Amino acid sequence: MNDMTPIPSPAAERQASALMEIKQMHDELNAAKAAIAQLKADLHREEDRVIMMVEERDRYRHEALRFRKLLMKLVIRHANAAMILEEAKEIVQEIDEIDEAPTPPTAAIERLEAEFKGGSQNDDNA
Repeated sequence: MNDMTPIPSPAAERQASALMEIKQMHDELNAAKAAIAQLKADLHREEDRVIMMVEERDRYRHEALRFRKLLMKLVIRHANAAMILEEAKEIVQEIDEIDEAPTPPTAAIERLEAEFKGGSQNDDNA
């Protein structure tokens, strides 16, 4: 009996092996392209995150500067209020000292008023 199966020639085997290698390289190339595309997408997403973080940092920096300015205004106004309060305390102390001074007796006040009236009448006559 004669089998009619063709016997592969060494050239045909090399050709089949080369085609298999080419197919495997093509599959690896497609996988590499897919990985590159995914890495590019990841890179763009990370760049967007960095941009958002920089914008947020800048916003916080501007808010911090604004709050620092407001705090300085508040400190200055507080210091001014403290200085005014010290002046007011001094005035109140002066008033208290004047109020605590001994009051002259009523008879002495009446004599002073009489002298004043008498002196002003003498001035009018002269």
